[in-house]
Amino acid sequence: MRFLLFFSLFWSCNLLAQQWVALNNIPSARHHPVTWGLNGKGYMLTGTIPPNTVTKDFYEYDPAADLWTQKADFPGVARSFSIGTVYNGKGYMGFGASQSNYLRDLWEYDPVNDSWRQLADCPCAGRRHPAFIAVNDKLFVGLGDGATGDLNDWWEYDMATDSWTQRLALPASPRHHPFQFAINGQAYTGLGHSGSIIFGDWHRFDPVNRTWTTLNPFPGEARVAGTQFDYNGKGYVLSGDGDNHSWMPTGEFWEYDASLDVWTALPPHPGISRWAPGSFIIGSEVYFLGGTNRQLGSFPNDFYKYDLAGGSVGLVEDAESMVLYPNPMQTKARIAVDAAQLLEWQVMDIHGRIIGQGNTAEIAGADWPAGLYVVHIVLRNGRRQSIRLQKVD
Repeated sequence: MRFLLFFSLFWSCNLLAQQWVALNNIPSARHHPVTWGLNGKGYMLTGTIPPNTVTKDFYEYDPAADLWTQKADFPGVARSFSIGTVYNGKGYMGFGASQSNYLRDLWEYDPVNDSWRQLADCPCAGRRHPAFIAVNDKLFVGLGDGATGDLNDWWEYDMATDSWTQRLALPASPRHHPFQFAINGQAYTGLGHSGSIIFGDWHRFDPVNRTWTTLNPFPGEARVAGTQFDYNGKGYVLSGDGDNHSWMPTGEFWEYDASLDVWTALPPHPGISRWAPGSFIIGSEVYFLGGTNRQLGSFPNDFYKYDLAGGSVGLVEDAESMVLYPNPMQTKARIAVDAAQLLEWQVMDIHGRIIGQGNTAEIAGADWPAGLYVVHIVLRNGRRQSIRLQKVD
């Protein structure tokens, strides 16, 4: 499986049709910002500014003008190592640490009225950089580190009743700085670290049954302190420190398909990886900012965007209309290109094993077991494409 996913990284980089685009610099460099995309605008607040000061400032970004505007300060205590998410057009944030305390408060921001509302404090221990996920009118908070060290507890906040309930703890090691997102009503979290141990495990929490499922491990370097988001039914992990808790040569970018429990590599952001950056989604575009350059010990103020609709070069979802037909197939499929333009193709199963290859437009697979496969295609003009193919009996 790891071979298949790293092979996909090679193909994805060669298929790059949309690069990261540089924008105007952010107005105030920082690490651990809370970042939101709400109602067509981007937001950045709190975090640590140089040299080592926690803040409560608050900025709004207009993508049409590529312009940042400073707003009134966040009304809570200045902080860093906080966490935020968006749900139903509102922003939620809380936790983190002030200069002297671990925090456990929770706040809601309404961009329509430009107003803040403080919600019920979590009855849990105050903590820095926990998991924080919005699903089905609930917020799930857990993990992180507090006064007693790393944690793996798990709490549910009910938006309707403004109340908290403790749920089953993560069935894995306590940790802080995990990654997290929501897909199709399920909460996903994992990775992160505890001391010198950097985790690569991945887990799903079912809010209805209130149960945990351990999934396939993350295929790249185990990592900590990056940024994450979900978009159009997929989850994304971007940048962070690698498995030695230091910078990686590239700002790795991964897409997670929950239906297959499979990760696909996308084009990394420019430069080396960043520790504790932020990101937000407006439309189909992800915006990336902040963090720390661990190689130089600097606070970058550059700002980039990447179009997931035009630039995502992972597996093609609508393979039947795009390249392969029929899909699903029973005995054979064809590549819908001029045979003279086809250089070669290769088919891999979900374990990364090559089960077929050729240079004609027909793919014969009558003897394959039913299941999912990936077809890698190379044309003579250099174009490369990876397509998911289903085999049925």
